[in-house]
Amino acid sequence: MTNDEMIDALQKISANSELSKVPRHLFLKETGLSIRQVYKAFGSYNNLIKSAGLVPTIFPQTGEPIYSDENLLAEMVQVLHLPDSKPTRIFFEKNASISTSAIERRFGGWINALIRCVELLDSEQDAHLINQIMEHKALARKNRHQKTTIIKQDNHSKTETEITNTSNDLRIQSNFPKDSSNYYGDFINFGGLQHTPVNEQGVVFLFGMICQKLGYVVETIQSGFPDCEAKRQIPGGKSKWQRVRIEFEFESKTFRSHGHDPRQCDIIVCWENNWPECPIEVLELKSTINKISM
Repeated sequence: MTNDEMIDALQKISANSELSKVPRHLFLKETGLSIRQVYKAFGSYNNLIKSAGLVPTIFPQTGEPIYSDENLLAEMVQVLHLPDSKPTRIFFEKNASISTSAIERRFGGWINALIRCVELLDSEQDAHLINQIMEHKALARKNRHQKTTIIKQDNHSKTETEITNTSNDLRIQSNFPKDSSNYYGDFINFGGLQHTPVNEQGVVFLFGMICQKLGYVVETIQSGFPDCEAKRQIPGGKSKWQRVRIEFEFESKTFRSHGHDPRQCDIIVCWENNWPECPIEVLELKSTINKISM
């Protein structure tokens, strides 16, 4: 599609659906385009919205979340009321304008969010939805229980060592802590860091260890968005430095679920880049440290 064709398609979707704000997922679904194609043509989905003469989403300037609890729950209830809906993450991702990661982070898990939705449903008119949610909750609990149960195996199919190792692996899995502060990452023995990061704080520490080798100098670190202001050396120009705003995340995709405005940030520094269509630059430390000697 050309830029004009994208604009025309968005205007038609808006007119047909009578929406002044066309959700990104609806536009992509109707056109078959990828978000990368939109970013390449317009820089952002909001720029496409503006070019089509529609109302763009205005991001908050204070670092506050874009969506309130009420917004998130209302979107979930709306999706649950769709024909043939299912209370699953997959169905929600395909039909909602908000990612499941934003929901899970806010309410402490998908099941917790579904239970909050039950409070907003009508006990009579939505009885079938409530039953589906309760069944989904029971199934999720059953699956968790099965994953943490040691399965008896035929002693004749494995050596004694193999059986012992399998039992140990399952025991570790069943007792594995959910709180990331209670476990460690893989061994890397990188400089003074023995384990890989398991959270955002680990990413900040690791970046501080290697930023100078990567050509960065840190000006400030703050608790608000974005996390860091730094300068980086421009390649080929040792006397020239560029100001950059950095947001630290354990996984790059969390930037989106936190509701951050990409226009107010230049780089996401993360341990793992799991957001291929990210509209801004990403520095993945997981692959970067392999190129650095300490």
